[in-house]
Amino acid sequence: MQQDKQNTHQKNPKVGEIYELCNTISPFNTQESWDKSGLNLGSFHNEYTDIVLCLEVNLAIALSLKPNTLLITHHPLFFNPTAQMITDTYPHNIAAILIRKNCSLISLHTNFDKSHLNTYLTHQILQWHHFVPSEDGLLMSGKIPPISLQKLAQDVCKKLNAPSVSFVQGDDITFLNQESQASHTNDAITEAYVVCGSGCSLLSQIQPNPHICLLTGDIKHHDAMMAKSMGISLIDIGHYESEKYFVEIFDSILQNVGYNAIIMDCKNPFYFCQAKHQ
Repeated sequence: MQQDKQNTHQKNPKVGEIYELCNTISPFNTQESWDKSGLNLGSFHNEYTDIVLCLEVNLAIALSLKPNTLLITHHPLFFNPTAQMITDTYPHNIAAILIRKNCSLISLHTNFDKSHLNTYLTHQILQWHHFVPSEDGLLMSGKIPPISLQKLAQDVCKKLNAPSVSFVQGDDITFLNQESQASHTNDAITEAYVVCGSGCSLLSQIQPNPHICLLTGDIKHHDAMMAKSMGISLIDIGHYESEKYFVEIFDSILQNVGYNAIIMDCKNPFYFCQAKHQ
């Protein structure tokens, strides 16, 4: 009897398989309540042909994707609810392109901050290996050898390979309340907190101290004024600079379990210039 020919057609893997892998290494139920991590676009049942990794999807990346691509990003495409989908405005213009190409999008944001990114930034990039996470994983903290705020900012800028960082000197409340200010000599930073992305909303979790510094991105003017009045120093390390490591971390994770990904560079949307003053 003639044997049936084996079906040589192999089905492509499905989005749901990668979603489950993501959920295993960085559970989506640990994301912040306001976050939109998870499957942003597509279907768990969609088959994909390529995996593309990037910090976030922009218009250039969306246009360059092949059909049936699975895109994995740190930043979700959608944050705010919408009642309309106007496809010539962000982010719906990007979503429309992905839908036309039958692409799927999975994002790992604050859940990945907690499980991987904060630790990687602090231990591997800043080289503070002894720092420990807070209970929710959003804050890394530890003691550091006494150093001036300006010198610390310079060191951090170099380690991040950033074009610049800005810093805010916290007020020494005890010193300002003293009648005599002659004894104030030591403003060294001896303890640091690290939050990748935008972390000034966590200032309330830090006990004010003139020797403490918070390193995070997206520091607004009013954040700076609040921290300064609390006696906490700040270094703005940049949102992009603090999270750009997502791609290399996740690429390593995928390779360890047998998946290959295409890395697409999503550059910092900000450019920096320095004016020459006379």
